[in-house]
Amino acid sequence: MYLKKILPKPNKFLLKEALFCMVFSFIILGLVSLIGFNLSFFTPFNNAFKDFSYLDLYYAEKLDRNIGDINKDIVLVNVERLGRAEIAAMMTKLERQKPKVIGLDIIFKEERDPIEDRALAQGHRMENLVTTYSILNSGVDSSAARISRPDQISGYSNFSFDPTSSVVRNFQGYRKDGDSVQVAFGVAVAKFVMGEKWDGSLERYLDEERPINYKGNRDNFLILEPDDILGRDTIPVVMNKIVLMGYLGHQENHRFDIEDKHFTPMNEKFVGKSAPDTFGVVIHANIINMIVSDDFISVVPNWILVLLTILFTFLALTYFIWLAKRQLASYILRLNIVRLVFIAVFVWIALLLFRNGILFKTAGIIAVAAFSIGLIGYYKKLAHFLYKKYKWNGYFYQD
Repeated sequence: MYLKKILPKPNKFLLKEALFCMVFSFIILGLVSLIGFNLSFFTPFNNAFKDFSYLDLYYAEKLDRNIGDINKDIVLVNVERLGRAEIAAMMTKLERQKPKVIGLDIIFKEERDPIEDRALAQGHRMENLVTTYSILNSGVDSSAARISRPDQISGYSNFSFDPTSSVVRNFQGYRKDGDSVQVAFGVAVAKFVMGEKWDGSLERYLDEERPINYKGNRDNFLILEPDDILGRDTIPVVMNKIVLMGYLGHQENHRFDIEDKHFTPMNEKFVGKSAPDTFGVVIHANIINMIVSDDFISVVPNWILVLLTILFTFLALTYFIWLAKRQLASYILRLNIVRLVFIAVFVWIALLLFRNGILFKTAGIIAVAAFSIGLIGYYKKLAHFLYKKYKWNGYFYQD
């Protein structure tokens, strides 16, 4: 009996009204979005919220749980601000320890001292070395020709080519450049490590931008400092491991170093102003770990999101149009309570799915449904106009 009082009965006029109200709200939403994107007045608001995602809450909780967990397959080597001769010596010593691969996340752009460059060139002859380059608007930024060899295995260091976001949430594994296909640094390293185990099943995750499944920050990887390598004859910890060389700041004050650091979802301050939190080589390590362990995040397709948006918007409008006609004193209170519960439930579902490796973007569903509910009053005025002028029968007004 109680459900009959709080739920609407099926009614063709009610369903018709909800459908037309949804079309009306979609048109208004489209116009508002178009105006908002083209007016500079809205730019500060767009910039304030474009890099925020409530899914960052998951990483804040996850990293707290994973304190002390060290990745056992990937070793990071800090090059700090060493000269080229010292970096070359580190490469040579690491190669003698027989790691699976050495990924060099460093670009030696200019030619400098011939002796040091010759030492680097000697190191670049390693068969298990993967180097990197950067794709810029002006072209490709790579190491000097006399340092890297022409047939060097290499990949671009760019994580994403989306200029609208400063937070590294996604990465693009492949990038088409005319008739050729460029490969990301993380993908190039993973393909070398996996060898014959690499098959076409992984390709489907790399053709377009994919979310990065972050497993940890700098503290979740074994870090070797220059003294750990140059000051020892043997380094057994890197044997048969994935070794990535890159800049990781000074071991004592790296938290205050922002060189080659990026914003990621692992940032402790996910709302408001903060400093970049993750070194580039650490992001590459997370990408490589995700590929090698086949631990990708599945993404709910956009067509499903569109269908769910239409469905839940229609159901919400049906319920609140029914409530609006009853003219209850508690209408506004019920609207706010239901809207709050609706948002909380969808955020909880999104976090639960994300915890299980599924990215369900509910922000659009929540925003569209909430926006549409707020337009019921304006639609009611439109319905009244249509009824008066054209005798248009609906749920609000009918003969």
